[in-house]
Amino acid sequence: MLLRFTSPDMLNTSLVDVATGQRVYDIMTAPLPDKEGRHKPADENKPTASSSSSFVEPKDMTRRRTRITNAVGKVIANLEWTGRCPDITIGDEHIGPMTELFGTSTVPFEPKVLVIPTRFDTEYIWTATADSLTLVDDDSQLTKGRFHYNVIRIPVGSTASKLEKTLFANVPCESSSSSVRSGSTDDSKHESKPIKSTFIPARIPGVGSNYLDFASHPLADDVEIIISFLMVELVRRGRFGLPQYEFSKPKLWQFKEARDLVMRRLRRNTI
Repeated sequence: MLLRFTSPDMLNTSLVDVATGQRVYDIMTAPLPDKEGRHKPADENKPTASSSSSFVEPKDMTRRRTRITNAVGKVIANLEWTGRCPDITIGDEHIGPMTELFGTSTVPFEPKVLVIPTRFDTEYIWTATADSLTLVDDDSQLTKGRFHYNVIRIPVGSTASKLEKTLFANVPCESSSSSVRSGSTDDSKHESKPIKSTFIPARIPGVGSNYLDFASHPLADDVEIIISFLMVELVRRGRFGLPQYEFSKPKLWQFKEARDLVMRRLRRNTI
């Protein structure tokens, strides 16, 4: 499935199936009302591992809720945030903290790569660097998911694609999305046709769009893969010193993201 984010704010966006042009998911995040925003006891917000290896550490106690709805408006997932620590529910299953969403409670320290196993398949591994985020089948070494950030998508086989291959022969990244399974938490019975695309990195921040490309897994709902991606992306930003997502000031976060991208390119060009 190839999904396009309609907004740079990944926790307040719609996800559009590129193959059909239909909006298949909506992600909305908002502060909880005062009566629901009571703070949890301090002990409940402590990480389960040491600060050097835990997923996230709380810096504030603001309560928020992220809801994910399907194409017919049914809520299929909830994330209750205390600061930057989520309590996750997918369908009727209460998963709990972020650590329960993955196959480990700690993240091994590696200077250039972040490796996090999924909970639904020990061979499926999220692999992240400062510049990339992929889901890999460790057994077959096949890429099962990829995040494309600030790119221009060109359908393979189009006239524009042929021209792109001539002009950008050294940078294309092809993607082939397979047909997707309709998860048990999604009653809309959405199906997506296979689609091939070439992604060209946009040189100007904000010019391109963001895409999530992944193959469905028989042991996980598609929405679980989407939530896992969102959580790993938050962790990736913290681990590699990238601009952190700002719940209260998403536009400021997007500005910092654009500025950081420009500065990284300038450093690369001057080395």
